[in-house]
Amino acid sequence: MRTVHLRFYASLNDFLPTRWKQRTFTLGFAGQPTVREILVQLQIPPPEVGFILAENQAVDFDYRPQEGERVSFYPIFYELLPGSPLNALPPERPPRFLLDTHLGRLARYLRMLGFDAEHFPAPDPGDGVLVHRAAQEGRVLLTRDRRLLARKAVRYGYFVRATAPQAQLVEVVDRFALHTLIHPFSRCLCCNVQLEPVEARAVAAQLPTGVRGQYTDFYRCPSCDRVYWEGSHHARMQRLIDQVVRSRST
Repeated sequence: MRTVHLRFYASLNDFLPTRWKQRTFTLGFAGQPTVREILVQLQIPPPEVGFILAENQAVDFDYRPQEGERVSFYPIFYELLPGSPLNALPPERPPRFLLDTHLGRLARYLRMLGFDAEHFPAPDPGDGVLVHRAAQEGRVLLTRDRRLLARKAVRYGYFVRATAPQAQLVEVVDRFALHTLIHPFSRCLCCNVQLEPVEARAVAAQLPTGVRGQYTDFYRCPSCDRVYWEGSHHARMQRLIDQVVRSRST
């Protein structure tokens, strides 16, 4: 049995039981596990770890702690670091996202703010499909499944803590420092494709009675042909956007 002293900082404490939060604790492990294997055993998603120190020396996920060593884990600080030794941040700003089946409402909210947020609707395509696409397209995988983020092929990933969709939106915008990158009402809420301006006469047949005379600006999705304008739904969405923007100072 190998004894290791562990300390987790900042948001990584979200995954620990109360007795281990914000303190150094000691665990015994059979054999000589790697740092990644220790994280997986504790159900802490490796993609959220940005820096690891073993006795004040930087190490990677393949490092095997020695008997009695103190190992410290730090999260990725998106607003402070252009990258990190272990999980380089996505090169694109804003990052592109891929959400699992259970985060459909969050995907629509992210699109409402103008962010590229792909989503697999039901039925669930399976973890392998999600992981492959996220890796192939360089997307940040958003999920509430810690086991999914434990896969070695997941380079960019984040475990969404909140359960309510609006709270999830605030959380993701805060976590990835997206406040200054919001470009609302620029993407199709259904297809995730960027909208294109269109003249009213070109979409007149698709508009409800009275809309054409009441509004002047229209946008159309080039993928699904859905038409958007500043109706009553726009005001409701704008209130949510204002809430997200204000959250930065709270």
